[in-house]
Formats: sequence, structure tokens, C-alpha cells
Amino acid sequence: MTNPRELWIGGVFAVDWDLTVTGTVVVSGTVQKPDQTPASMTIDHANGSSTWRASYSPTSAGEYGYRLTATVDGAAAGATGGTFLVNRDRTGAPPITLNTVMPIGMIRLLITDTDEAFPLFTDEEIGALLAIEGGVVKRGAAAALETIATSETLIGKKITTQDLSTDGPAVAKELMARARSLRDQADVTDGVASDPYSYGFDFVDINTPGGWL
Repeated sequence: MTNPRELWIGGVFAVDWDLTVTGTVVVSGTVQKPDQTPASMTIDHANGSSTWRASYSPTSAGEYGYRLTATVDGAAAGATGGTFLVNRDRTGAPPITLNTVMPIGMIRLLITDTDEAFPLFTDEEIGALLAIEGGVVKRGAAAALETIATSETLIGKKITTQDLSTDGPAVAKELMARARSLRDQADVTDGVASDPYSYGFDFVDINTPGGWL
């Protein structure tokens, strides 16, 4: 099985799968895009050939996963998969703001999302988070980290391979802690108490010598 592991937006990822089987073979392929949504791959096969080709043309940069499955006469006959990287073509993809004078650039700096080739968020997405958080940069950065942490919790789980160990829940915990720190800093700047049980009022003793009012 051969495939290119890295390509550009607008290119075509293709993987060949050799199957030496007899019977009616059906191969299907699915990719998982960087935003964790699935997409179908195109399957090509020439009559008499033992090779099936699955292809997909990516429209965004990032790491993709793919999985091919085969059935023979309606019964499961095997599966294979892997990952591939798509580079961000600066001439074909929206540029990202790295200027730290700008709020979006500030947020990128705080969450270390400064890789032009593989940004975690588009400027539009960061702008939306910033708007949701009332235009406060540190709160916008906290929301971005919370979004990443949620993704880690949903898809990271705990993945271990021979040469890579990724503990999704631990990463999510660290991100949430960083987000909480940023929100606390914003609270101090805004003069808001970070204690969740502090609601901005005091208890007043209304007991009088004559009894309760």
C-alpha cells in the first residue's frame, strides 16, 4: 500500500490497497477532517485488478485520518488506515493575523496558535470567540483553549502507539487550567471577584431588640 503523507490544499491524497481475494469485493473509504467531521473518499477499481485506489481532495490544512474497509460477499474482510498532512498554501488559504497589536494576534500569541502552515483556528473563528466573550482578549483566549480542550476530551481519549503516546485527557486538563488562569486574570483586570460564590452583596443583620422585622 502506497500513499503520499504530505500534500497541499487542492491536491489529491490517494492510497492504493492491494487485496488478493475472491468473490464480490466492496471497498469504502472515509476521512476524518481536522475539524473532526467525516467525508467520503472516491474509490476506483479496474476490472481484473487486485488494487483499489481511494482518493480525496482536501480543502483545509491540518492532519487528516483515513480508514478503508472491505467486504467480500457481504462479509467484513479487513480494514486499514492512517494519517496524512495537508499544508496550508498561503496563496490559496485565508491569511492569519499574527500582528500582536491586533486582538486576534494577541489571542494567537496567548494560545500559541502561530503556525501559519497549520493554524488551529481561522481569524474568523477567533473573532467569533472574541465577540462571544465581549471583546476581552484574555477571555477570548480562554474560550479558544476551552474549545481545544473539549476537542481533546471528545477525540483524544488516550492514544498510545509504538513511537507516540498522547494522553488526551491530560492535555485537556492542562488547557482548562490555563483557560481558568486567563479568566482569573481578566477578572482581576475587570475588578470582578473570581470566587464563584461571590455575588456582590453582603448579609445584613436585621434582628432588632424587639424581634425580627
